[in-house]
Amino acid sequence: MTITRRQLMAVMGAGGAAAIATGAGAVGAMSTQTYLGAKGNGGRQSAGDVLRSSNGVLRVQLAANLGTVIVNKEATPGLTTYNGLFPAPTLIVKPGDRLEIRLINNGGTATNLHFHGMHVSPRGHQDNVFIEVEPGEVHEYDVRIPPDHPGGLYWYHPHHHTTSGPQVWSGLSGLLVVEGGAGSRPEIKGLRRRLIALREGGIDTDGYWADYTTLTPDETQLYVNGRLNPRMNIRPGETQFWQIGNIGVATYYLLQLDDHEFTVIEEDGSPVWKTWQTPTLFLSPGKRYGVLVTARKQRGTVRLRQLGYNQGKAQWPERELMRLRIDGKPGQSVSVDRNFGSPPAWLDDPIAQRRVLTLSQSVVDGVGEFYIDGVMFDNLTFDDVIQVKLGTTEEWVIRNASSKSSGGPENEEHPFHIHVNDFVVVEQGSWDPVTNEVSNRQFIDPRSQADTVNVPWNAYVRFRTHFADFIGRSVYHCHLLFHEDHGMMGIFDIVNADGEGAGPGQRLPTHQH
Repeated sequence: MTITRRQLMAVMGAGGAAAIATGAGAVGAMSTQTYLGAKGNGGRQSAGDVLRSSNGVLRVQLAANLGTVIVNKEATPGLTTYNGLFPAPTLIVKPGDRLEIRLINNGGTATNLHFHGMHVSPRGHQDNVFIEVEPGEVHEYDVRIPPDHPGGLYWYHPHHHTTSGPQVWSGLSGLLVVEGGAGSRPEIKGLRRRLIALREGGIDTDGYWADYTTLTPDETQLYVNGRLNPRMNIRPGETQFWQIGNIGVATYYLLQLDDHEFTVIEEDGSPVWKTWQTPTLFLSPGKRYGVLVTARKQRGTVRLRQLGYNQGKAQWPERELMRLRIDGKPGQSVSVDRNFGSPPAWLDDPIAQRRVLTLSQSVVDGVGEFYIDGVMFDNLTFDDVIQVKLGTTEEWVIRNASSKSSGGPENEEHPFHIHVNDFVVVEQGSWDPVTNEVSNRQFIDPRSQADTVNVPWNAYVRFRTHFADFIGRSVYHCHLLFHEDHGMMGIFDIVNADGEGAGPGQRLPTHQH
C-alpha cells in the first residue's frame, strides 16, 4: 500500500512543528563524562536533546505534530515529530524511577506510545498498546520502572495498529536508556560513551520528507542520529562504549567498522553473560546492541559501514554511515572477560507450555496480507489469544513460511518481537513449510537475552521465556512495521492464579463491547 503526502497529512494532521518544553523533573543535556554528542556539550556527532530523570522521576511532554523540521542541517517539511525534533529526545531513567509522559496528539488519527523492550506493566497507563489517544486528546503515561530493571538501551515509538509504520517513518521514534547494566561495571564506567540511533527516510524531488513506502532501498537514506554520514572522534588506542539501536521501520543493517572489531556486552537492553567479538554487527528492525570499540593506534579516518543485506523482498545496498576520526593523545584501552555475568535462573525451570507459531503472507485482491497461524490481527477472537500463567517458563518455536517455495508471493525474513518479557534463543535451523521437515538444527549455548530475533524464510528459532512480575494483555509481532500494520501480530494474556489478566480497555479488534 502506498500512502501519499496528502494522505499522510490526513493521518497526522496539518500545522507547524511543535516545540514543546519538557515538564518539571526533566533535566537537559548530559555531561560529556557520561554521553558524548548530547546537544550543548560540543559533540560533533549529536544524539539530540537528552533528558534525564531527577529525584526518581522523569516528566516529559511530547507533542506529535506535522511540520517543518531540521533534518541533516536542512529545514525539511512533511515530517511528524515529537516536539519538532529529529531525532526525538533521548530519555534517560534509572531502575526504580517513574517515567511520566504527557502525550499530546495534534494529529488527524489515533496514536499512542510503546516502550520497546521495557519490562514494565502492559496495563493501565503504562506500556499498554491498546490505548488510543484520539486527535486533539492528551494522555498521561505513568510508567513504573522496577528497581531491578536491567540497565541498557531501549526505545519508544507509536504502536497504534495500522499506522505504526507511517508514524515512525515520519519521525516519531527516540532512544530510551535505563542507567546501570554493563555501563556501570568498574572497567566500563569511566569510558566515553556514544548513543547511536539508526533510522531510514529521505527527501523527495519537491524537498519534502518522502512518502511512506515510496522509496526503494536504493533511494532510501540512512540517518545516524538524524544526520547523513556524520563525524565522530576517538583517540588512538581508546576504548569507547557504543549503544546502537535500529529505531526505524524496515532497514536491516549489517555493520562493519573498517579494520576494527566489536565486543558485544549488551543485547536488547540487557547485559550479556558471555561477551563475544565480531567483525560485523547485525541489526534487524527494533534490534539494539551495546559494544566496546577500541581504536587502532594509528591516526586517521575509518568508516562505519552498512555492508548491505538481502532481506528477501528488499535488497539493502552498501552505504557509508559514519566517519570515525582517530586523533589526539593516546586513550585508555579496556578489555573484558568472556564470562561477564550469570544466565537467568529461570532457564533451568521446567517448561510449563510449548507453543509453535507460524508466520506467513499472501496477496489478496492485489493487497498484501500478513498472518500468524493463518490469522490477521484484525480477525483475532478470544480463541486466538494465547494465555500464559504468571511465574511460568514457556518454550516457543517461531517458524517462517513466507517463501515462494511454500506458495507465498515473496521470500521474506521477519524480525519477531514480543512485549513485556525477554527470551533466550536455544535452537535454530531450517524448516520446510511444505513437508514440515526440520534440518540443519543448531543447539545454541545461550550467552544473552533478547526481545527481537530475526527469522529467515524456511527457517525457525526456538526460545524460552519467563512471564515474571506483571499480568495483562500485550502483543507479539513482526517488527517490519508494514507487516505488523497489515496483520502479522498476535495477542497474549498473562494471568495470575485467580485468572486475572487483561485490564480495562484492552479489547480485541473484534470485541465491540
